[in-house]
Amino acid sequence: MNVDGRTIASESHARELVRVNRALATFTRATEALVHASDEQQLLNDICRIMVEAGGYLFAWVGYVQHDDERSVWPVARYGDDKGYISRARVNWNELSERGRGPTGEAIRTGKVQLAYTGDSQHFVPWREEALRCGFQSSLSLPLLVEGRVIGVLHLYSRSATPYDQDELHLMEHLCRNIAYGIDMQRMQFERHRAERELKESEGRYRSLVELSPDAIVVHTQGIIIFSNSAANGLFGVTASQPLVGRRLLDLVHPDDVSLADQRLNLDEASGAVEERLVRLDGSYFAAEVTSAPIIFHGVHARQVVIRDITERKQVHAQLVQTAKLATLGEMAAGMAHELSQPTNIMRMAAESALMMLERGKADTAYLVKQFSLIASQTGRMAEIIDHIRIFSRKDTGEVETFDARRSLSLAAELLTPQLQAADVALDCRLPEQSCLVQGRPVQLEQVIINLLSNATDAVKSARAAEPGRKGKVILEARRIAPDSLLVTVTDNGTGIGGQDLDRIFEPFFTTKEVGSGTGLGLSVSFGIINSMGGKLEARNMPDQGAQFRISLPLTQGQAAALAVAAARPVPGEDEDGGHLPGHHVLLVDDEVQATETMAAYLTEMGYKISTAHSGKSALARFEEDPADLVMTDIRMPDGDGEELIRALRALDPDLPIVVVTGHMGATETLAATTNAKSIILLKKPISLPQMVETLEKLISYS
Repeated sequence: MNVDGRTIASESHARELVRVNRALATFTRATEALVHASDEQQLLNDICRIMVEAGGYLFAWVGYVQHDDERSVWPVARYGDDKGYISRARVNWNELSERGRGPTGEAIRTGKVQLAYTGDSQHFVPWREEALRCGFQSSLSLPLLVEGRVIGVLHLYSRSATPYDQDELHLMEHLCRNIAYGIDMQRMQFERHRAERELKESEGRYRSLVELSPDAIVVHTQGIIIFSNSAANGLFGVTASQPLVGRRLLDLVHPDDVSLADQRLNLDEASGAVEERLVRLDGSYFAAEVTSAPIIFHGVHARQVVIRDITERKQVHAQLVQTAKLATLGEMAAGMAHELSQPTNIMRMAAESALMMLERGKADTAYLVKQFSLIASQTGRMAEIIDHIRIFSRKDTGEVETFDARRSLSLAAELLTPQLQAADVALDCRLPEQSCLVQGRPVQLEQVIINLLSNATDAVKSARAAEPGRKGKVILEARRIAPDSLLVTVTDNGTGIGGQDLDRIFEPFFTTKEVGSGTGLGLSVSFGIINSMGGKLEARNMPDQGAQFRISLPLTQGQAAALAVAAARPVPGEDEDGGHLPGHHVLLVDDEVQATETMAAYLTEMGYKISTAHSGKSALARFEEDPADLVMTDIRMPDGDGEELIRALRALDPDLPIVVVTGHMGATETLAATTNAKSIILLKKPISLPQMVETLEKLISYS
């Protein structure tokens, strides 16, 4: 049969058109798959199917590059009948391996398209026999590059030994770039969806945890509350008409604490726990422990604030402090008894001596003045001791203030001196001459020092029991270790602290003393007190013998002048010439008749008009009959006590000057808080009569 040249050319042109149309159809359908793919795996499966169905290839598969020791290539998608070829191929991209030097490995390493002919390609040797049995005459390996890195290869196998021309190869390269881009987009979309899902789940977990939290939690941005949990709503007393959301966070802070709270409002880092006074929506205040940290809330930079009501905790701590204080007083009882018996003994001897001399007619004026002056001085000595114990033992409800630490150290040493002397322990006090101003409560610092001195005394006594004749010594020292830091140490030459006890010595109820000799609260409470003052309490054993407790406290700067001015400020109403103000009417109220008569006689001699009463009810009746310029009253009395009398008098005359003479502290503090504190003065028993007159003059002048 004869075939002319035109026929051959025509057939060749037809085949070329078929090839071009097939390539264009493949490209078009692959592009549509890219557009409509919902995930990466679907895209790869569709591409392999299109290559076989539209592209006319026998088999197509996609392998992803692995960075394991074998540098393997894992098939992730395939289409067509490969008769198990891929499972047996074990393709990798390790250049040192025979199966890694084939078209796939070369495409991965170079990032370039690899066209291989099964029959004559040297690199196809490991797979040639298997490939020919499957009908694979040629293969095309197209690298998939994402961000310049080969992540995988698209493999196409053809039954033709010459399936491509140059244009078709360029088209396949372009298609692979699109496929790689599509893979990248699918991965980005997957990561975005995963991130959104995780964010949603995280927000759900966050909301669940926050709502279940027993602590109040609020979230704010730029100081405006944008979220509050149920605990916060309950703590602040939220109602439907008064939500927390939308409020300024600083509106929930006590006015005196706003300045410090404002400084912490928008910190970039998490803040440690701080104590603040907060305000409920009904206007009541409460103590809270507050921590905060930056967070992302609904995509917005915000700050989460965790609030814990510590009112009950503070009450429990105050009770522990009081319990420890009273326990310390109990341990000091023997020393106190001795300290009080000394002036009592002197007073008795002076009084009996004066009585004897009077009976014998030998008591001249000079002798009596001497004896009575001795009695008065010893009474003053007893009053100081009793007053100090009374102040120390009462429950401390005062506010934090700036005070001179030296005063607390000195008072503690004074109070413990009898106990140390009774135990034959020498106390060496080394206090600085300059003031040491700290923030806290003076009585609480004194309590800490008393506890440490008492423990030191016990340690010395224990050491002496083991080594009779040993000299006992305790050193109380305070010194500035920096311009803004004070170090207080209590050092003894006692038994020291056992190594296993050093780590536990500040735990509540832990004690090394014998049963019945200690509560185990002293050091724990002391640790809490020093910590609340911004300081540290530490313990260590000394190199030679004994132990040392070290208190580090921050010093308050710039307060000395203010304290000096306050100390020099004159008492309101004091006469410039210091003269008496006789002629005023004073009502004396006390159920102790002898005390009333003694005070009345003294004041009458000083020129005052005196009325007396021995109960609250009789005093009120006397005042209504003949109003006095000033009332001096006891607190604890039968038939109407002093508190009831003061309230009744205030109702009659809100500005009436009142002097309270009592040995009871608590009631007077309550009265000072609920009555006109400017015109009420406290005198603590036992009183000095000259001091009483001076107080009356100042109060009457002021009123």
